[in-house]
Amino acid sequence: MDCRTSFLKAVLIVLNVLLSLIGVTLIALSVYELNSSTPGTFEHIAIVVQIFVGTFVVLTSFLGCFATARVSLGLVWSYVICLLILLCLQIYIIAAAHSTDYVERSKKDFLATWADQRTNVERISLLEQKYSCCGQLGAHDYILMGRGIPLSCYKDQERREYSLFSGGCLQAVQAHATDNVAIGLIIKWLLLLVEFAALGAATHLGITVRNKLRRERF
Repeated sequence: MDCRTSFLKAVLIVLNVLLSLIGVTLIALSVYELNSSTPGTFEHIAIVVQIFVGTFVVLTSFLGCFATARVSLGLVWSYVICLLILLCLQIYIIAAAHSTDYVERSKKDFLATWADQRTNVERISLLEQKYSCCGQLGAHDYILMGRGIPLSCYKDQERREYSLFSGGCLQAVQAHATDNVAIGLIIKWLLLLVEFAALGAATHLGITVRNKLRRERF
């Protein structure tokens, strides 16, 4: 019995460390993306949700480590409940991710931003620097509008011919959204698998500890 408990404790510690690392990674990536997202857009809302989930994952992993170290039945079952909430939330997020066309939404958000250039000058400049792009389809967009090419279309914002970004931001934004979807799904599925493993180990530990306490009582 003691060997089984020790084994389950070791497994749970490893799984909770993995959970905390995945949660911190999710938060870090989301915060990075948050700085360049427009408040109110679908992308911005999705990033905020990811930060919330990442924070909940990290806090749950801390609870799991504490419950495992103390071998407290109450804490272990509290940890199991938190994992069940996380799993339900994670399954919903994965289902939503597979049914949502993030690339198309990023395209619509960018076109809406580009349509109102006077209001979104800073936003467009930020996108051009972040994705190393220029205009909607290329630098010629500004020329066709009778405007000069802004410094944000140049590498390090230095007006040199060889530093001009050749690609358009519409394609760059869509490519970035495609990469984000792929990376996001990998993290979400990995997190789901680790959560299931942690749930199984924690449930087994809780049952083992409960049975041990019952035997000691009688």
